[in-house]
Amino acid sequence: MKQPKYLFSIVFVALLFGRLSAWGQREITLLAPNPTRRPLEKILSNFQAKTSYKVKVTYGGARTTTQRVAHGEPLDVSLVVAPVTGALTSGTVVPGSMTLVASYQTAVAVPKGRPKPDISTAAALKKALLAAKSIGYEDPEFATAGQGPAEAIRNLGIGDQIAAKSRVCANNTTYFPNSVCFDPAGTGGASSVRTTQKGLFSGEIEIGLLYLSDILPDQEKMTIVGVL
Repeated sequence: MKQPKYLFSIVFVALLFGRLSAWGQREITLLAPNPTRRPLEKILSNFQAKTSYKVKVTYGGARTTTQRVAHGEPLDVSLVVAPVTGALTSGTVVPGSMTLVASYQTAVAVPKGRPKPDISTAAALKKALLAAKSIGYEDPEFATAGQGPAEAIRNLGIGDQIAAKSRVCANNTTYFPNSVCFDPAGTGGASSVRTTQKGLFSGEIEIGLLYLSDILPDQEKMTIVGVL
């Protein structure tokens, strides 16, 4: 699909009663959603190397970070996933302080060596998803990375048709051994989740729908087709 449609935005918001002493201290506290972890690690590494500041980061789920902002948790910098209507109306956020700092694109990927499906139009994407034997994306109830794919599938009107062949798991969730998302080869925690990435690596999943930024580090293990 030529123009990226399924974007999730990361925004900065300032708290009315937040810490304003960063300029007089040597440690900056930062609240950020999990999808920002990889790019932030590089950005903060460069920042700390070039300045005398240290950054203490607290990562959390998209909903969790927004709730913490709404509760007025005193941190120097807060990054949250838009929309943040609840936080903005909580009375703890400075009106007009919301600033867009990044956007996340949903990418389509296939196992390494597999033919690239045509996703240049909505009709082509629909055809590719219907033809695939297996589809994987994160659980939209637990991860923002799954909300873009879920919206695309809903807009295409094929949710019921592909439900049986879709593996919908969340990286940050613990699954019981009888779950389709449980990986018996794991050692606990996130390693025991049958993630979409693992399925693409093994070829078990034919089409994966994931944040582009999440799969770029492993692009040699799969083929990135494009973005939605």
